[in-house]
Amino acid sequence: MLRKVHRWIGLVLMLPLMLQGLTGALLILIPLLLPGPPATGEAGPHAGAEAMIAASRASAPQGMIPLRFDPPATGQSAIVTYGPPGERHPTFEVFVNPVHPAVMGTYIIPAGIRFLHNLHADLLLLPYGQNATGIMGVLVTAMALTGLVLWWPPAALWQSGKWRRTIMVSPRARGRRLWREMHVSLGFWLSGMLLFMAVSGSILAFPFMRPLFGAGRPATPHVHATPGIPGEAGVDAALEALKTRMPEARLLSVQLGQGPAQQSLEVVLPAYGANRPASLHYDARADSLRLTRDPGQQRGGERSFQWLHMMHEARLVAPHPVAIIWKTAVLLCGTGVIFFSLSGGAMWVLRRRDAARRQTHITQA
Repeated sequence: MLRKVHRWIGLVLMLPLMLQGLTGALLILIPLLLPGPPATGEAGPHAGAEAMIAASRASAPQGMIPLRFDPPATGQSAIVTYGPPGERHPTFEVFVNPVHPAVMGTYIIPAGIRFLHNLHADLLLLPYGQNATGIMGVLVTAMALTGLVLWWPPAALWQSGKWRRTIMVSPRARGRRLWREMHVSLGFWLSGMLLFMAVSGSILAFPFMRPLFGAGRPATPHVHATPGIPGEAGVDAALEALKTRMPEARLLSVQLGQGPAQQSLEVVLPAYGANRPASLHYDARADSLRLTRDPGQQRGGERSFQWLHMMHEARLVAPHPVAIIWKTAVLLCGTGVIFFSLSGGAMWVLRRRDAARRQTHITQA
């Protein structure tokens, strides 16, 4: 019964699983191939952030506003990202020389990345896609568990140590046996990652899970643009206040918008590390710098949801070697899902072919 359940769930989900594995792998690979900020080749004090953002506006597409400012790393340009008003995801990047504010280049963020993300998250089945993806995650969890039960060797193999042969592919395997041994051995090695990705994917997909974990979506205030006041107005004062009052904080980016009220400083605080960034807002009138997202005030559910989201999307930052290993593991899991679909389908086809041949031989006899 377990074998039939495992087989038929796999056949029903074969195409959706291939899409999930392919889109997940591409969402990891494509950002690694995108161009980074160019080197400036100049040394000297940096100009203010407002001057860099103002210099970038001349190269921005019409109708778009600055959404984020990424401060320059040593010897590299700053990045100003643009998008339509009210949009959270940028579509255009401008590279600016931080020493003498001038545009060094531009880059159009491929629209395919957003398409791949939507396809991976909801299979383009809105408004039911998120629930469909969540249900698929539950079924994949069931497949991973039943696969482990079906693989589990008897006591005699455990005692003799021959169970190790079940997680390797025999060089003499051919045909359906070869597909089966590859399917079983890869399933063993990727079972832990597959379980984690399936469970975390379900939690992230089901709409009711976010409030259940107490992780509400951050509210973005609607601000009417004031004529003559750009969205980056006051950023220099905010950065100066950050430098003076919180010198231990490391600036990651400045979130911008249609008005100064939408500004937000994304920083890393030593007490929480790079994987738990904080957000601050500077009020110029009150001359106050306050935390709008404080990692220390997060509840356990909210923190767990944040970690699941970060690990599922392979956005772990530190420590760097662990982040690289984890990203590679997630990539292998995505490609493994594609192989599981192909090998499962191949075994089913070969099994039916062999059954048809046996039936033909019986009939002829």
